[in-house]
Amino acid sequence: MHIDSFARTVRLSVRELATFRQVPSSDGHGASSWRAAVGQQWHTTAAHQTRESHADARFEVPLKAIWLHRDWTFEIQGRIDQLLPDPEQLRIREVKTIRSGLPSSSEELASRYPDYFAQAAIYLGLARVLPEYADTTLCAELCFIEIETGRQQIVPLSEDDERAFADQLDTLLPFLEDRRTSQLRLQGVELRPAFETLREGQAELFATLDHATLQSKTVLLEAPTGFGKTGIVLEHMLRQMQNGVYDRAIYLTSKSTGQLETIRQLRSMIGDNLRYIQMRNRTEHRIESAAHTCTGDERCNDRIGQSWQAAAIYPPDLFEDGTLSLDRSKDIGASTGVCPYALTKGCLPFAEVWIADTNYVFATASRAVFMEQHGFDPAKTLLIVDEAHNLPDRAADALSVELSAADLLFALEELRSAGAPHHLLSIGEELIRCLELLTANEPLHSDALCETLDLCEDFTRQLKDAHFDYATTAPFAIDIVWRIPDLAQRLAEPAHQWLYWSPSIGTLRATCLNASNWIADCVAPFGGSILMSATLAPIQNFRERCGLTPGNATLALGHAPWREDAYDVAIDTRVDTRYKQRDKYYETTARTIAALIDQSPGVPVAVFFASYLYAENIKAYLEALNPAARIQVQPRGVDLAEQETFIDQALLMADALFLILGSSYAEGVDKLGGRIDIAMVVGPALPEVNAIQDAKMEIHPSTERDVAFTDVYIIPAMRRIHQALGRIVRAPGQRAKVLLHGKRYNQCAYHQQLAPEYQQGTTITNDHELVEWLQQR
Repeated sequence: MHIDSFARTVRLSVRELATFRQVPSSDGHGASSWRAAVGQQWHTTAAHQTRESHADARFEVPLKAIWLHRDWTFEIQGRIDQLLPDPEQLRIREVKTIRSGLPSSSEELASRYPDYFAQAAIYLGLARVLPEYADTTLCAELCFIEIETGRQQIVPLSEDDERAFADQLDTLLPFLEDRRTSQLRLQGVELRPAFETLREGQAELFATLDHATLQSKTVLLEAPTGFGKTGIVLEHMLRQMQNGVYDRAIYLTSKSTGQLETIRQLRSMIGDNLRYIQMRNRTEHRIESAAHTCTGDERCNDRIGQSWQAAAIYPPDLFEDGTLSLDRSKDIGASTGVCPYALTKGCLPFAEVWIADTNYVFATASRAVFMEQHGFDPAKTLLIVDEAHNLPDRAADALSVELSAADLLFALEELRSAGAPHHLLSIGEELIRCLELLTANEPLHSDALCETLDLCEDFTRQLKDAHFDYATTAPFAIDIVWRIPDLAQRLAEPAHQWLYWSPSIGTLRATCLNASNWIADCVAPFGGSILMSATLAPIQNFRERCGLTPGNATLALGHAPWREDAYDVAIDTRVDTRYKQRDKYYETTARTIAALIDQSPGVPVAVFFASYLYAENIKAYLEALNPAARIQVQPRGVDLAEQETFIDQALLMADALFLILGSSYAEGVDKLGGRIDIAMVVGPALPEVNAIQDAKMEIHPSTERDVAFTDVYIIPAMRRIHQALGRIVRAPGQRAKVLLHGKRYNQCAYHQQLAPEYQQGTTITNDHELVEWLQQR
């Protein structure tokens, strides 16, 4: 849907107009890939049957018309499923698959599937004003097909049904007027600048960004942590929206900790004059109350329409201080019986800025939440991806597919109870036996790959034609069996882009090794995109992993002169932190941390580790050496608020904070800046050596192993370190001592990948040199 609020025109499809609702539907027709696949099969069958009875029938007939309604001009287009010539009239037939039983009364069907009746009515209304149908008597009907059995029922549209066209136009008008009002409000707001006083380098980046956006649709923006790039990009975004370049912006992060600061910055600049939604995941929305208990799947939306209407919910009224917060959506859900996740999703069309995880654009399972929203037009949307250095790996993870024999066994039992055909179940059982024969932690051999692919493709063909009771089948089972068509597609793709392996007994995983084409495809529809991070470098490496080129992605760099002398770096060559050697140096590492603590009384030391296990082992040694030392290890599995609480308390009460490289604490929490005087990085934290990294080494385009090793292991490790250390110094005047603990930092391959501010430092070879460096001011 493309809305020009000032010209009062809207361009949309028949389906978009028909499905627009102020009240959500309990039925999720068309939303799931499995349902779309089954529906397509029945459409094909219905078309074949129609050809047999009407040889001159036409199919997928394009239709486009302009319709004036109130003060708005609607440009509507679509494709009629079937056009059937009769002796005295021309019949428009829309074919729809449903899960409810047939036959049923036309009143019941109209009540349950109003979108379908509206769609047929819109086609009929538009066709009647087109010149090619001027001398033809037209009527419309719906052909309902029961998805489990194939049973059909034809329902002609009545005069009351035909009024659905005008009703839908009236239903859409308040939304269009709301969007127009929001645009006018945003244009009239005096935008507060991101910074009262610009630091060195910020004015230059503002200008560079403005120039870069004129060069290409995609901008790669790199500036140090603490530079203020979030504020710069948000101000750029708001000014572009005020100028009408964009109607909406999507701000994505790979770690949710960064979303809170983004919201604070946004509100400081625009206040309540712009609506935003922070889209949290379904799990965070879950509630248990007398009115509603979340199930975590489609069942959450049972009777949602009735509950929505009973509570007289109108999404714009739900916004407070410019947003619908998570707590407020849960409170409303508990009192009205509407799933909080559905409430938040229902508010998205009425918000100008969407803030979310990268999965909402780059994961096939989640992107429909944004892409299918009413009024969403990617061509008029600015996409911003923060912490974009994580994007290639996150997108690859989202594309990967996993199937376990145990899960499939439970799913097949569900299908058996729902009446699934024997042949489908037999193929599934054969696939289970195949999965159980896989060797854990090993890639699939070619014979096993071919056999698995054949079984997955056979299962997919049977599943699309299978008739069973979807309504009584547990959602988890449907999800699992419809994972098999995805797996079949992955197994059939070029082998150099995928690793097919068994991460554990009885489990097959297709791991994406290169998501560059997918990322480029996801970014392409947007009117503009900014991929930003403090650690995009090496830039060419990042471009290639995102499917971008210098021609379609312009670079904007921010330089902070105040960082040049902010770090006093030393490389500690006394220890070997490689996995098989590190335990020999546990005591040395613990004594080193104790020395850092002694040198920083009252101010905690930040120590970064490669893993929790490494951190816990050193903590045990340190507590044995110095029982009075107060050591805080970052907790696992906590939410945003708990993460911030941990940092606040640890900065006040701990002698040392043990943080994990690559985690949200090391990459997403900005509270360490200026509050840490000494930091230590224990080893370079290379990615784990496993089948995935081995496969990446094998497919690397370079024939030189050292080059491949640098790209696969060293560069990701150094990005994590740069992310962590960048959060220690975030503003002019802040300084910190940094100890790079491990002899590999002194090796050329590692040292040259360090950022320039970390390359010039002291080399420590003994305990005396460590003490001397610590005492230097």
